[in-house]
This record gives sequence, C-alpha cells and structure tokens, in this order.
Amino acid sequence: MLKAENIRLSFGENEVLKGIGLEIERGQVISIIGPSGSGKSTFLRSLNFLETPSSGKITFDGKTFNMENISKKEINEIRGYTTMVFQNYNLFKNKTALNNIIEGLLVVKKMNKEEAEKIGLELLKKVGLEEKRDFYPSQMSGGQQQRIAIARSLAMNPKVILLDEPTSALDPELVGEVLKVIKDIASEHVTMVIVTHEMQFAKEISDKVVFMDNGIIIEEGTPLQLFENPQNNRTKEF
Repeated sequence: MLKAENIRLSFGENEVLKGIGLEIERGQVISIIGPSGSGKSTFLRSLNFLETPSSGKITFDGKTFNMENISKKEINEIRGYTTMVFQNYNLFKNKTALNNIIEGLLVVKKMNKEEAEKIGLELLKKVGLEEKRDFYPSQMSGGQQQRIAIARSLAMNPKVILLDEPTSALDPELVGEVLKVIKDIASEHVTMVIVTHEMQFAKEISDKVVFMDNGIIIEEGTPLQLFENPQNNRTKEF
C-alpha cells in the first residue's frame, strides 16, 4: 500500500536520511526503533511532508510521487492519505476534546456538524474518554490528551496513521493507557507506522520492526526475528 524508495533528506551539509526504502502492506503495524538521532522521526515526517525529501519516490496505492519534482497539489494529495500523532499532542488549546476531534471533519472534509459530532462521540468512546467531551486540553492529563489526538487522527479515516514517539512526553504511569488504545486500534487492522522507544510494546504490537541507525535501515523483520535473533551486529548491540 505504501512504498518508500531511496528517500534522502539533508539539513544543510548534514545528510539525515541516506537512501531509505520501506514497504508497508495494508493493515500492517510497523514499528521503527533505533538510537536518538538515527533519523527515525525525520523519516516518519517525510512520509507526509512535514519534512520534504530531496530525492526518492513514495508510492501510495499504486500511484508514484517523485520527490525531486513533486508539486504542491501532489503533496496535499499524499497528506490526504496520512494523519500524524505527535509526541506533544498538538491539540487546539481553545477547543474542547470533542471539537478537537471533529475540527478536520468540519474544515477539511466539509462535513455538517451533526454528522461530525456523531463520529466524534463514537471515537471518544473508542478511546475511553466519553466523559471528557467538553473538557479543554488544560483540564486533561497528558495521557488523555494523547488519546484525544489519536481519536482526532482516526476521525479523518486515513490510509496510514503515523505516530511519532506517542508516549515519550508522558509520565511513566500514563504510558500504559495510550499504548492500550494503540493496541486496540492495531487489532482492527488499521495501518500504522510507529516510531517508538518502547521495546516491549514494539515486540507485542508489530507485524514488522525496522531498526534504523545513522540515517539508514540496518535491519528489518518480524518482532521474533529482530528481538530474538538479530543478524546485524549493530542491532545486537542496541
């Protein structure tokens, strides 16, 4: 469903992604692990053009986009396939939980409010926060805010959800509630790419685990292969 080929990206003289290639099947959960500064989050962000690759190709559902001459229209088309869940939630501070979830439906999908709210309330129920519908972000814990961010992401019915270290900003006791929601979504065969430092979580949830270091993919395989029998010495060290 999604194929990235030879993705390269530099910040000035510093080449952060050095020819990354990855294939993602529909319904797969892929976890990307690796040390800090390995390019994991940059690669994830390049899949929906929060960072713009300097070269390479991305294919969604058989349609290929060339990074070297991609148009604004094509970038918007790719963004329509994906949604992003950020480390720091990125909720609208002046909107309630429900209004955060339905904002994209109203603005981007031009849905009427009644229909959007029906979807929003179903998603609040899915992430276990029905009672928080009228609460503002400042009235919720980090874990609750992240669950709202995940619900907002689901509302857009994307082909792929990209999650950038969704638990890294949370207090340890709040991590579990967010991981549970992500596991529940994974069980419904929603396609997800997750950058995470939660190794046990990656092992339990993933169809494929990708180990990155220094801007390249060192090794990839099933959780069993990567965690129990890694082939590369760098993966073994990690």
